[in-house]
Amino acid sequence: MAGIRDVAKRAGVSIATVSRVLNEDPTLSVTDETREKIAEAVTHFSYQKKSVPQKKTKATKSVLLITTVSEIDELEDPYFRAIRRGIQVEAEKRKLAITQTVRLCEGKIKPEELKNSGAVIIVGQVLPSVIEFVMKYNSNLIVVDDPNATTLVDAVYTDLQQATRDHLERLYQKGHRKIAFIGGPRVLLDLQGKRYESNDDFRQTAYEEWMQQHGLAEAVQTYIAGWNTLDGMTACNELLANVGKNLPSAIIVANDPIAVGVYRALQKQGINIPEDVSIVSFDNIEVAEYLTPSLSTVDIQTEEIGRIAIRLAKEKIEQVRTIAIRVMVPSQVIIRESEKVI
Repeated sequence: MAGIRDVAKRAGVSIATVSRVLNEDPTLSVTDETREKIAEAVTHFSYQKKSVPQKKTKATKSVLLITTVSEIDELEDPYFRAIRRGIQVEAEKRKLAITQTVRLCEGKIKPEELKNSGAVIIVGQVLPSVIEFVMKYNSNLIVVDDPNATTLVDAVYTDLQQATRDHLERLYQKGHRKIAFIGGPRVLLDLQGKRYESNDDFRQTAYEEWMQQHGLAEAVQTYIAGWNTLDGMTACNELLANVGKNLPSAIIVANDPIAVGVYRALQKQGINIPEDVSIVSFDNIEVAEYLTPSLSTVDIQTEEIGRIAIRLAKEKIEQVRTIAIRVMVPSQVIIRESEKVI
């Protein structure tokens, strides 16, 4: 069994730092990056800090985490990394143990693990069959990041459709009519980790519906590649090849990593932002503020989403309530230099 020394080595910090972070020492000053590394190491080793023995049962103290992303993807994607950090930090605060992490892309969910857990949290989007399977063995289920999840379970998410409409309304007021969209497919996993892709991501559908409602159906341009920076470059290059010199006046991009790729593709072609085309995005990762020009984006409270999931899990475990609830965490548009009035 791994100990605090193993956690410290993986996180690249001292044992004392790990101990003080896990014990929420108010006098300790460390960066968010260091806290994230420690949280990741704790999860990797399923480490639980030692405490005074108490009479407890696993059914009242444990949470099984099921996620749709691999460990590498979680570390590289600021969105899922922040959700995971929120889960880990709040679990420590609420005295709940994350007993195990099941990555659907790498392993299978075992009925015994579900039965022996106080609650289950699913991070990411899965097929209804996955939720049905989990509910068969454990009804204390919280789904994170999927507004389409059945109303029989707790759900925590951000209203990405409304955030998209907020972007569009603002761009419209600034004179934009030729607005394109670059994003990735909605990906759902089954019990075996098989991926099912569909072009109905919440941001994409909101964009297409809004454009039609405002008499701009002929201006709809949708490019779907994937969710990382290279995908953004690929999709933007395809857009440029299709439109030639007839550029859209604005592009809505589904997340900041994709937007970085869009920036690179445009700048390689000598296309200036926002003089030639305005760019807006989602997530508000750290790099967004430091791009040139700085990127207008939607600030999503990802860490708070993870924290809320744990609070809901604790309520279910302690039988504070029996009905399922849905929590929509608000987002905020951050307007920067990547858009202009035309």
